[in-house]
Amino acid sequence: MSSEAEAVVQRELDSLAGLIAQKRHAEADVLAHGLLERDPAHGRTWFMLGASLHGQGRAAEAVAAFRRAVAAAPQEAAAHYALGEGLMSAQQPAEAAESYRRAVALRPAHADAHFKLGNALVLLEQLAEAVHSYRRALALRPEFGEAQANLGFTLVSAGRYAEAEPALRLALNAYAGSARVHQALGVALYAQGRPAEAEASFRRVLALAPAHAEAHANLGNALRDQQRYAKAEASYRQAMACDDGYARVHFDLGGQWLMQERHADAEQSYRRALQLRPDYAEACNNLGRSIRKQGRLDEARACFEATLAIDPGFLEAYCNLAPLRSFAEGDAEPPRFEAMAPRLAELPDGARIRYWFALGKMREDLGRYDEAFEAYQAGNRLQHARFPPDEAGEQALIERLQRRFDAAFFANRSPVPSSSGGRTPIFIVGMPRSGTSLIEQILSTYPGIHGAGELVDLDEVVRAIATQAGQPEDAYPELAAALSEQELQRVGEAYRERVWRLAPQAGYITDKMMSNFLHVGLIHLMLPGAKIIHAMRDPMDSCFSCYSRLFVRNNLDYTYDLGSVGRHYVRYMQLMQHWHRVLPPGSVLDLHYEAMVADTEGQARRLLDYLGLPWDARCLAFHQNQRVVNTASAAQVRKPIYRSSVARWKRFEAHLGLLQDIVQAWRPSPVVAD
Repeated sequence: MSSEAEAVVQRELDSLAGLIAQKRHAEADVLAHGLLERDPAHGRTWFMLGASLHGQGRAAEAVAAFRRAVAAAPQEAAAHYALGEGLMSAQQPAEAAESYRRAVALRPAHADAHFKLGNALVLLEQLAEAVHSYRRALALRPEFGEAQANLGFTLVSAGRYAEAEPALRLALNAYAGSARVHQALGVALYAQGRPAEAEASFRRVLALAPAHAEAHANLGNALRDQQRYAKAEASYRQAMACDDGYARVHFDLGGQWLMQERHADAEQSYRRALQLRPDYAEACNNLGRSIRKQGRLDEARACFEATLAIDPGFLEAYCNLAPLRSFAEGDAEPPRFEAMAPRLAELPDGARIRYWFALGKMREDLGRYDEAFEAYQAGNRLQHARFPPDEAGEQALIERLQRRFDAAFFANRSPVPSSSGGRTPIFIVGMPRSGTSLIEQILSTYPGIHGAGELVDLDEVVRAIATQAGQPEDAYPELAAALSEQELQRVGEAYRERVWRLAPQAGYITDKMMSNFLHVGLIHLMLPGAKIIHAMRDPMDSCFSCYSRLFVRNNLDYTYDLGSVGRHYVRYMQLMQHWHRVLPPGSVLDLHYEAMVADTEGQARRLLDYLGLPWDARCLAFHQNQRVVNTASAAQVRKPIYRSSVARWKRFEAHLGLLQDIVQAWRPSPVVAD
């Protein structure tokens, strides 16, 4: 082509570019087609035609034109970039990503291409690669606000909240008025356990968008986690007012009811969430949790099974189902659960720990005891690393208790005068998994006895002794041992006042906080007439049952190692023997789990005789008692007495040598009382 002809073509291309810039697309199309009639392979013309068609929203035609431009100039980064743009408009993100990749390969400094590649990868849910692309764009153009915002959004979607926070804060430099950026920042802060800071972000969203239902719900969650329950509920209600079909807010409100142990209210919230969204697996799972807390175990089990029907990969539902069902060969759940093991590396420690304990239970049901122990051991190792026990501190405390509350101390002291007003506390102490829940369930079936579960009140009253004296908490037991008769009476009445708020009409209230074995001497002095029941069980069964169980609260740190649980058992039994030696005979009733299993009625009669109460046969129907039980034994106390848990440890004997060596001297054959 002559130089004159080239000049003519260039003028026409310049005119074409001008028409496109002015959005005079009809004229641009005519001019482009005229050029292509003279030179059908002219890549620049195809590129310009594609731009005109793209501007008109004619995505498929634009893609075809850009493909011709790429074919004519395969080393031209701009052509590949333009094809990517056309493919994104045509909703073909996979092909668009390939075009953007080619563009950045040809022109590594093309910040927009890196950015657009990130956008395509987000649509393809390739979040790690998208993050990399956004970071490349920002390295080339640090003030690229849209890339900064999209980087933050993508990191939030990927659950990389700590990384998302600085990206989103930088994005606010460009988008200070963006509700979406403030919302994402709030989510990142909340996920990092910083609800007060998250609250500020969600309030900023609502200042910008008052009808933002999700922000109202998120604000509710931030307030809930600060235990500002009334304000949290108001935020949830506002979210519902903004969008009455918003299922998640009902789920979130259900979470607040669970935290407040308002299980019937939680049930209704989860049912509403499922009504709005029948495939809401998380709501179905939590509906099961709320129903389980109300003692309706068959319904709870059905909910967990329904959750798995919605989402067979829902790990938490397997963990919730495992304690409520006995699995047999041929059941679908154990092999599915086993197959989830490769996912564990991606999960937080808490989820991994729950997985191993649930898998151990399934394997044990199937009679695969060595493999079950391997699973229990894996879960225990992780939990023990998170919550290592302070064995030296516990040993020192028990030695101090024995020194301060010795025989001479009690010989020179008398219990304070009783002013119970007909209100008798019943303390059930012992090791976890020793039958304390069974004892409480039997007693709470008796008219006039309220089963309160594991109460923190005594421990808080004891700590308050030091606080009120201006002393550190570790001043107990020395400070308590020095209390006057009047001070002891005051402390005892403080305990009664707190506990009887739970059941003002009850004559007896059970407190089965097992660690109260530490305070038996103080109980004897400050609560005359209080009853103390010591639940006992073969230490091999009790300790191994602890080891094979993941407790909901993190207050039983000694249970996650065979050595530490065995040594704790020895320390606890040494102290209980001490109490028997220094207190008047009959102060504490020892009750053996094995005896309860062998002769339930006889042992129930012993219990009532100790309490000075007449026999009531309703105590034997304890498994029909629908009271809420918030312990690891919730499922067991809903069943009639069964004997399969006696000597359960024998199935795992090959792995329990260390434990057996520690507790062997403390394994006398239980004596069944007449």
